[in-house]
Amino acid sequence: MNIQALHFVLDIDGNGSIAGWEIIAALKWAFSLPGRLMVEGLGNIPLVADTFHIQASAATGYASFHSLLATVLNLLFWVGCLVLVTRIGADSKAHATTTDVTPSGPDGMPHYRGPKTHKQ
Repeated sequence: MNIQALHFVLDIDGNGSIAGWEIIAALKWAFSLPGRLMVEGLGNIPLVADTFHIQASAATGYASFHSLLATVLNLLFWVGCLVLVTRIGADSKAHATTTDVTPSGPDGMPHYRGPKTHKQ
């Protein structure tokens, strides 16, 4: 299976060295890869490809890799990843020390018991 979205050359101009603009192009390629892969996958489904006018197959060319659909899919992927990363551990309760705070007072609020006295 030939996946065109995975084809990448780091030394674009072929001079044997890697310039700064080629590194920036590599970063752009890496960040746009999820959207391009989704568009190429959708381009291989005839009904979806005809509905959204996707041209991302060997028969029609790969013009849709830089389309609005690829950009939106890419943006949704990275926003979803960002939300997932920020939500990891957000539901875990903070461990309160039982020496300074009781779980709840009569009104449901934590009750501060003051500093512990030192035993001699």
